[in-house]
Amino acid sequence: MKQLPDFDLSIVMPFYKRLDEFKRVFPSKAKYYERNGIEVVIVADEPTEEQGILDYIRRYPFINWKVVVNDEDHPWRNPAKAFNVGIRQATKSYILVMDPELEFYTDVIYELREKLDSYPEHYAVGQVLFMDICEEINEETLHKHGRGLIPYGSIMAKKEYFERVGGYSEHYTEWGGEDDHLRKRLELAGIHRLFFPDSVLIHREDMGKRTVSRNEQRARIPRDVLSEMLLPMKIVVNGEDWGRDFSRITYNWWDHPYAKEQCREYLSTLKQFDISSDEIFEKSYPLIALIPTYNESERIGDCLRSVEKYCDGIILLDDDSRDDTYEIARSEKLLLKAKKVRTEFNDKQNRNILLDIASFFKAEWFIFIDADERFDDRFVDLREVMKRDDVDTVGVWIANLWDSMDTYRADMEDTHPLSQNGLWFRWRMFRNKGRMQITERKRLHFKSVPYFNRRIGFADTLLLHLGYISDKYRKNKYDFYLQEDKDKLFFYYDILVESMYMNQVSDITPAFFEVKQYDIQKI
Repeated sequence: MKQLPDFDLSIVMPFYKRLDEFKRVFPSKAKYYERNGIEVVIVADEPTEEQGILDYIRRYPFINWKVVVNDEDHPWRNPAKAFNVGIRQATKSYILVMDPELEFYTDVIYELREKLDSYPEHYAVGQVLFMDICEEINEETLHKHGRGLIPYGSIMAKKEYFERVGGYSEHYTEWGGEDDHLRKRLELAGIHRLFFPDSVLIHREDMGKRTVSRNEQRARIPRDVLSEMLLPMKIVVNGEDWGRDFSRITYNWWDHPYAKEQCREYLSTLKQFDISSDEIFEKSYPLIALIPTYNESERIGDCLRSVEKYCDGIILLDDDSRDDTYEIARSEKLLLKAKKVRTEFNDKQNRNILLDIASFFKAEWFIFIDADERFDDRFVDLREVMKRDDVDTVGVWIANLWDSMDTYRADMEDTHPLSQNGLWFRWRMFRNKGRMQITERKRLHFKSVPYFNRRIGFADTLLLHLGYISDKYRKNKYDFYLQEDKDKLFFYYDILVESMYMNQVSDITPAFFEVKQYDIQKI
């Protein structure tokens, strides 16, 4: 399945007694919604299915759900008001509006979202095929029904574009028209259509029970309503209170109401885990450190003592160490620790498990710290960077200690374009945007953040790296790379050189961290 580092997308689904249809199609769609930066906003336009919705979504802890409920029961009505409630409640930059019973024939979410980045001032639509509930879908049946494909009402666009036109017209009360009217008003506002005929959604219904065709339904729309629908005179037709017909949020992924049970269930799939207290799931944390470990009994204590000074919580994952790393890992800030079964070394897998566990916590920020790293107490400004609302991903600096805690090697090869003054630069800290995964294909030497965008910050924070501090550690590190990264072994010969350029750690000043210019495409 294709990925984006951050879809930054809210999917708005209006419900009016649709739970059974939703449950019928959702298991085949769940994987599409579990990708980075996707939020699913269910807008229940009547209260009777609320508990059923909540019971069902608990089965999918790695989807960022939000559920809004209308407490007033009423007959079926046009979904425009429900759409608008969802648009108001959406927290992401882009929105896809779609009915809950739709199936994906193609990866519509990726196909539309990936293209919109290259087309500002556009909205995107594909096609929908109406089929009988029992009919199978494949290339043959798609070709057979090809003439039945029509541009669908499901629209993807930036949230600001929906807001620019004041959402769907809330004057529609009967079936149909709200989607055509919205598209025309978007175009009046200078938001142009992007049409993707190969991006196909499937809408199934029991054709035997249908008494009126869609063409007949459309033909019943009064002529004056049809004229206004297709040729609107105004861009904005609602008042300022559009999208506020109801607003009770009964579930919000940010609050993690089922975190205690869901996290324990997830951890039970691992080899071992220890949770400090059930209260950890109720608290909020400005910054949580994520620490992967393997055979780090000599260094884990100092690492935790350093990290606990600057982070509000710590989550540790041990990769089945052969020593007592797991047993001796203790800290007042240690929220939980877990041990997995090691089948092979896979750094990306380990970090993604940490991200899975982290998704159950109410945290503003996360930072990856390795067990052989310490904060330099002179240079830690993470709290200041966290105050900025224009930053999502933050880089820090690393000094590779060599032969002592007082000296670092200033001429070690590094491929990161921002590394300078003998220090390495690494992306480590990121804002919580819901459950995320690192999607790069490499197992080693990837960005230790699950997403990366233009909202970046450079911290004046220095980590002291002890991984090369002695001949023993350097030899162990080289032997490890000899086994795990043979294709790039030439890069690691630098670890064993005898002649090198050394600097004093005490000579590092804030000027070492100044980034004067950079190319966002290369970092």
